[in-house]
Amino acid sequence: MTTAYFALKKMKVDGIKVHESSFIDDGVAIGEDTCIWHFSHVLEGSEIGERCRIGQNVVIGPRVKVGNNVKIQNNVSVYEGVTLEDDVFCGPSVVFTNVHTPRSAFSRNQVEDFRGTFVCRGASIGANATVVCGCRIGEHALVGAGAVVTRDVPPHAVVYGNPARQHGWACECGGILVVEETLGKCNECDRTYFIQDSRMSRVEENATSTTVKANCKDNEPIPVCDVRWQYLELQQEIDEALKAVAENGNYILGPNVKAFEKEVATFFGSEFAVGVGSGTDALHLALRALNIGPGDEVITSPFTFVATTEAIGLVGATPVFIDIDPATFNINSELIESKITNRTRAIIPVHLYGRPCAMDSIMHFARKHRLFVVEDCAQAFGATYRGRPVGTFGDVGCFSFFPTKNLGCMGDGGLVLTGNSELFERVEMLRRHGGRKKYYHEELGLNSRLDEIQAAILRLKLPHIKKWNRLRQHAAKRYSEQIQNISSDKSILKLPPVLGSELSESSARELEHVFHQYTIQSAKREALALHLKAVGISTAIYYPTPLHQQPVHAAKAGSQNDLLQSEKVASEVLSLPMFPGLTNEQIDRVCHEIQKWYGKS
Repeated sequence: MTTAYFALKKMKVDGIKVHESSFIDDGVAIGEDTCIWHFSHVLEGSEIGERCRIGQNVVIGPRVKVGNNVKIQNNVSVYEGVTLEDDVFCGPSVVFTNVHTPRSAFSRNQVEDFRGTFVCRGASIGANATVVCGCRIGEHALVGAGAVVTRDVPPHAVVYGNPARQHGWACECGGILVVEETLGKCNECDRTYFIQDSRMSRVEENATSTTVKANCKDNEPIPVCDVRWQYLELQQEIDEALKAVAENGNYILGPNVKAFEKEVATFFGSEFAVGVGSGTDALHLALRALNIGPGDEVITSPFTFVATTEAIGLVGATPVFIDIDPATFNINSELIESKITNRTRAIIPVHLYGRPCAMDSIMHFARKHRLFVVEDCAQAFGATYRGRPVGTFGDVGCFSFFPTKNLGCMGDGGLVLTGNSELFERVEMLRRHGGRKKYYHEELGLNSRLDEIQAAILRLKLPHIKKWNRLRQHAAKRYSEQIQNISSDKSILKLPPVLGSELSESSARELEHVFHQYTIQSAKREALALHLKAVGISTAIYYPTPLHQQPVHAAKAGSQNDLLQSEKVASEVLSLPMFPGLTNEQIDRVCHEIQKWYGKS
């Protein structure tokens, strides 16, 4: 017996009980009212909390951390790198590994070789289960007997098998939930849970209201956009569609491309739609089809992604920048006429962040001066202005299906929308190397065809876009309701432009913002972004440098004192997490952290 054992034997008055056949190494900390039974060994540097029960023939450590009220039954091995939080239960013969690829001939017993395993509060692990190192078992999760856990287990999940897979949900008390749609009910204790997007939240009833309690760690990361969400919503259907495309073998301009073009044209009430390789290609091909080229000028906003002016430059034309309206982040339509010259051929309004531009005014000046209008709708699929979808006002509407977009595919993809048959035919020809017939080319075109696989995915997602946009609008409204009460100093914290009126019933017919981004402004943007990053909340800046200050345009743009609003906004904007699957709890946490930061600033 070690010296440490005799010291513990004398501490029985404090409630610590260690059987005389067990060994406790030096440097072990054990809390009050903990019992360690026969033939167990706790190695140096381990910490065991209060009220724990350690069974026979158990090995713990070295440097293992065990919380309070943990029960470890007979023949369990808890090796270095493992942490068991409060109230964890380990059944007989549970094994935790700590080296991913052990070899007898190659020593891997250094601390740097170990992968940590974390078992969260209230989780239970059944007899003879094996937990492979590096996994995290969530709060109140239930791991079945004999399971082999090879990946993280969500909170409250019921998993079993080899490898372990989820088969249901467990209550905090250990009862298996009866799930109907989004609610799970425990028949043993009558607790109720809200289930959404593979996550659970406890529903707590009181005399006056029902509140939802978040069931996640305060530091659980929140992405600025979860591109997997749309796939997970339709996983079975998408998997089947991808398999069907692979088996069909018609991979280029196949039946899904043709069907999607017809379906999306119907969605917008337009005559024609052409699927292309990207949103950038859509803009480029639209300008080509309109015969815009060297010597021509195209009016647009400097506060957008470079793809807009990239398309202008690729056809040899020159971008002419109009400052934005700070009340909308979009091009200030009242300034357009002052920049029209005899070289101006077109206007490209950008519906930034999902908010429609003032299309009445833009179309007025376009008609007056006989200019083409090419709408950049990359961030605004489904947005409407006076009840009409954006993309249907101008001569051409251009869309992107980049994975982060409101309607996104699993790669690059784009769309050209038009009601003009001649423009349709020209774009359709240009996307396939400038030829209407195979191996016969009328002009130099591009290889820019929407992939058959991407079209199959987009066809499945299209019927859901209105619902997904409504979820974005709900998230935006919840953000604003909380953030507007945080600060009266608009230089420190400012909501998205005129958001309140945009979401009011009276203006719903005038403008429908689809919130590709929820973007606030702050003169202390960097400090706020750093605070949110420190607590696991991702943000983004769209866009930090306006286009007239980019190296590719700076030489021609020169010093422009009439773009001050764009420069000011670019130095202040910060986009918060925004995607359809963003939960109320996540939104509330973001707002809470903003409030904490504001209180210190």
